[in-house]
Amino acid sequence: MIPITPIFIRSKEILKELSSLLDEERLAYGKLDSEIIINLSEQKQTLLDEMNQLNEKRINVLIKFDVVDRKKPTEEAFKNWLNTQDSSMDNIRLLMQDCEALLKQCKIKNNTNARILNTLQKRNKHLFELLQGHSSKNKVYTARGSTRPISSKHTLGRA
Repeated sequence: MIPITPIFIRSKEILKELSSLLDEERLAYGKLDSEIIINLSEQKQTLLDEMNQLNEKRINVLIKFDVVDRKKPTEEAFKNWLNTQDSSMDNIRLLMQDCEALLKQCKIKNNTNARILNTLQKRNKHLFELLQGHSSKNKVYTARGSTRPISSKHTLGRA
């Protein structure tokens, strides 16, 4: 039997932790707490690094047992091999399905957080331009072809 069950079990644990961190991140964006956001991003990076190591370990085990091609190991080849196995591999099939469902959930949450972050960045940029007396409508071209805002005489800093 191929020893990949512990790898899938740990992957499932990591994906659950990642999902929880993504929920916390969304809440931190709502509170605009940069310390929490930075801390969460470090935790996410640690989990993602461990997940990458687990995937490499899994691929190496599958190559060692001649389940996938040494030169070009693919997820599809592993799934095809897994589908041809008897019921003794049902545990791995279930773990793999759980991991795929959790991964899909994490991707959705991550995309949602990315949209929230993008909106916050646009809002902050707009507010910063207002404080400087710039307007996105009042821009001119420079000699190099880029644009720069025209300063207003009525900035909040001068008021």
